[in-house]
Amino acid sequence: MSDRVKWIEHKGKQIIFLDYTKLNPRDGESFIDVLDEAKEFVLAAGNNLLVLVDIRNSYGDSKITKRLKQDGKLEKPQIKKEAVVGISGAKEILLKGINLFSNIGITPFKDLEEAKDWLVK
Repeated sequence: MSDRVKWIEHKGKQIIFLDYTKLNPRDGESFIDVLDEAKEFVLAAGNNLLVLVDIRNSYGDSKITKRLKQDGKLEKPQIKKEAVVGISGAKEILLKGINLFSNIGITPFKDLEEAKDWLVK
């Protein structure tokens, strides 16, 4: 398991942290590999999950977008709340598409602390 997919604790509650920072389809580290790891982790983690996704300084292509939509729909029954940090510009359109397709209701935040506080509230 990489450091990109892990449990973190905030105010006594467990949160799944998915670190997609600085990933793009052209880098040596495969975005798809991290998505695969995240999906396996979430699906094995149980129900009523709190999930925090950090996508700052990353970008994807149509293949990544398709995978995010598919995985989001598959993981939705297990997720209670999901927050994302790093949404701006074109990523806002991507998030709207993922929310529409998967009906998860991922909520964007400007920083990690604000997102963690919302998740555990």
